[in-house]
Amino acid sequence: MRRKNPSRAVPALVRAGVVLAAANIVSPGALAEVRLTGLEGALLDNALIHLSLDEEPCDAPEWRVRERFNRAGAEIAAALEAYGFYAFEVEEQLELGDGCWQASFDVELGEPVRLREVDVNVRGAAAGDPSFSQFIADSGLVAGEPLRHGDYEQLKRRLVELAQRRGYVEAVYEISRVDVYPAAGFADVVMHLDSGPRYAFGEVAFNQELLEPALLDSYYEFRRGDPYDRQRLTELYVELTGSGYFSTVDVRPQLADREAKEIPVLVTLAGVRRYAISYGLGFSTDTGPRFRFGRVNRRVNRSGAQSGINGQLSPVISEIGYNYRFPYGDPRSEWISLDAGLKREETDTATSDTLELGARRVIRRRAGWQETRFLDLIIEDFVVADTRSRARLLTPGISWLKLEADDALRPAHGYRLGLEISGANDSLGSDTTFVQVDATAKWIYSFENQSRFLIRGRLGFTSERNFEELPPSVRFFAGGDNSVRGYEFESLGPVDADGDVIGGDRIAVASVEYDFPFSASWSGAVFLDVGNAFTGSDFDAKQGAGFGLRWQSPVGPIRFDIAWPIDDAVEQGARLHVSLGADL
Repeated sequence: MRRKNPSRAVPALVRAGVVLAAANIVSPGALAEVRLTGLEGALLDNALIHLSLDEEPCDAPEWRVRERFNRAGAEIAAALEAYGFYAFEVEEQLELGDGCWQASFDVELGEPVRLREVDVNVRGAAAGDPSFSQFIADSGLVAGEPLRHGDYEQLKRRLVELAQRRGYVEAVYEISRVDVYPAAGFADVVMHLDSGPRYAFGEVAFNQELLEPALLDSYYEFRRGDPYDRQRLTELYVELTGSGYFSTVDVRPQLADREAKEIPVLVTLAGVRRYAISYGLGFSTDTGPRFRFGRVNRRVNRSGAQSGINGQLSPVISEIGYNYRFPYGDPRSEWISLDAGLKREETDTATSDTLELGARRVIRRRAGWQETRFLDLIIEDFVVADTRSRARLLTPGISWLKLEADDALRPAHGYRLGLEISGANDSLGSDTTFVQVDATAKWIYSFENQSRFLIRGRLGFTSERNFEELPPSVRFFAGGDNSVRGYEFESLGPVDADGDVIGGDRIAVASVEYDFPFSASWSGAVFLDVGNAFTGSDFDAKQGAGFGLRWQSPVGPIRFDIAWPIDDAVEQGARLHVSLGADL
């Protein structure tokens, strides 16, 4: 088998396997041919790494070629013994020509040396630490298996690293050796680690003047005197980095105090810029062109409070809001948010002006769920089907959201699940009484050719005293870029006697889409959307189908769709849908 060292630049003809030496035409610096047969896989790769002869060019001095050829047998032996092969024969041959030299090595392997006894144990305080026993069990050093010196060296090194990570800073080997008996075909491994005592966490000091020390202390659960574990420091680093307060986080263990058996920790923090301003332009066929803006104060005070103002201007939806949030309970996963906002929404089916005041308690639960408990005061002036009204709602509720994706912008696999339950009661200050449940889901699955299935759905239900008292923000409408394509934004739902859409107290929408890439930035898509908003059991499912293009632009995915309303194709014709944003 012919192999060349891939780290050396060689002419294209040599890489292609054409030996120029046969014609006495040799490029300066060209590598000579070294044949190594009888080996494959990792054994072959390791032998070539060890062979110094494999790096010599055709014009190398003859004395150096001979010297490295004579050394090759020992180098091959070292490479094979690393994998437990002590019994083997090598047939060597060197040919010195006018144009170039050639060398060949034919290896005949015997049986590998196998492990007979494996005596690996940990003494001292770590003897009862389950991390070590599991680590040893996964090492690959098992009686009856072939000897791999690399496995032995790796376990020897990583046991000490594990001891250091878990606070056994005085760990030393009492004995560590491999006894090989090539004639008998077996080997014994002896490795005894004395861990010594386990050190504890010392004082955790923060080098910063941004937040109250009591708030920072809430970002980690270990305390002085707890058994040391470097993983806890990694977790602290992740939490502080994700808090949004700091641009630089450095969590570093200090020199161990051997008298107190403690390891102090120093955390150095640099704050992010206090104010962040954002603005941007966007477009979708649901809202038309839009302008977004925002300003956030990321450090209102040393207690970790943040505030922000944000807004949007568009022909359909314009709004402005103020938010004040602060840590509550565990600052890593819980906060309180106080909100105030004004919103105007104007569609072909309804017009509404809304004042909303709200309080929210947001909790990040286990398994990736985010729970939000809220209480909103909504005052909404609205017009639906030429009927003008006003609603005042004091709405408590709770919602859950979970999002998993392998990529933020164009996930190959992922899903989003959402559920919200809310309501109001006229005996608690509202103008009407209702209970509403709204559930959404989206799932993405990719195939080996990078094509994807995207499936989404929405189910909503409202139990109300009087439907006409519900404002548009509580009613269900269908149609639009993220609902049933082929129809205008919120143009589907029950109608009144004049044929004007008034919305429903229930909704059911489903969509299936298949997209397929045809370049690095572009993909095509075909889709079918089905659903409608309705009241009671009077469900008139509308269907929209079509095709589109997906562009992975520098500012995020942009979707261009042409959809036909299957049920009303003659009346409405095709409709263009344009939207921007992440798939989940």
